Amino acid sequence: MKTLILILALGAGTASAQEAAPTLGSELRELYDKAFSYYVAEDYSKAIEYWNLVLRSDPKQVTARNMIEEARQKMAGTSASLKSAFARLLERGRYAEALMKLEEMLASDPTSPYYQKLQGKLRRIADLAPQKPSSSKAWTAAGEAIASWLSEKEDLPFAYDALRYASELSPADKTFPRLIKALETESPQLKLNDTKPENAGILDHKKEMALHHIYDSKFYLAVKELEGVLRLDPSDVTALKRLGSAYVQLKDYRMAKQAWQKALKLSPEDEQLKEYLDALEQAAQQKPQPARG
Repeated sequence: MKTLILILALGAGTASAQEAAPTLGSELRELYDKAFSYYVAEDYSKAIEYWNLVLRSDPKQVTARNMIEEARQKMAGTSASLKSAFARLLERGRYAEALMKLEEMLASDPTSPYYQKLQGKLRRIADLAPQKPSSSKAWTAAGEAIASWLSEKEDLPFAYDALRYASELSPADKTFPRLIKALETESPQLKLNDTKPENAGILDHKKEMALHHIYDSKFYLAVKELEGVLRLDPSDVTALKRLGSAYVQLKDYRMAKQAWQKALKLSPEDEQLKEYLDALEQAAQQKPQPARG
């Protein structure tokens, strides 16, 4: 009865409680009671531990699964300062210190799948690069790569390209090839799916891919490639010109104009860009105005 009352009181839902009640044996009921006791005491990691024991005994226990998520949400609020500190360390490229902060986060939520996965990744990175040794262009690119590698919404293809760009910028730095190798070991399909010719620069290759996407009317793919180039080199005029062309084909004239204006600031003598912008301006003037009532 104690378990059933607590399920209802904590908002797990009448349906879940009714499903759980008939199937609870004495062992499961005892685990539920311990889990809820820890939950009420705000010891969410212990509560999650016992709800996981419930699921291990009976994976169909929907209530336990729901309560784990609720406890994680509670923990997210209490560990906000830890997360903020962790994010700042990553942003500054202090990877060994970020790993220590992550271990504090894991202590508060040892069952978090994201934290567990992140710990393995960050250990490999911190072993090779405890911190960013400089703010050079190469290490700025590597920092972008590592951020994409570690993000909850990871972008491993971009991380791979960014690390290779860093290696191109600073071929004497042996850390970059080691990071590339670690990423390839973690995600072998990156190397298997790579189409870059051996002697081609990574940004030139991405711009060439974008051009082929434009010719093939795959404009969204072109935009993605070109945005990746500009994330690593915001002053690449060719990428900005092609980005504007892709946006024109997508009929996003505002973004096309924005790309071409940026390119013109970088290359004010480019007559082709002036023609592109004039054509956009004329098209905007000729656009039919809505009828007035």
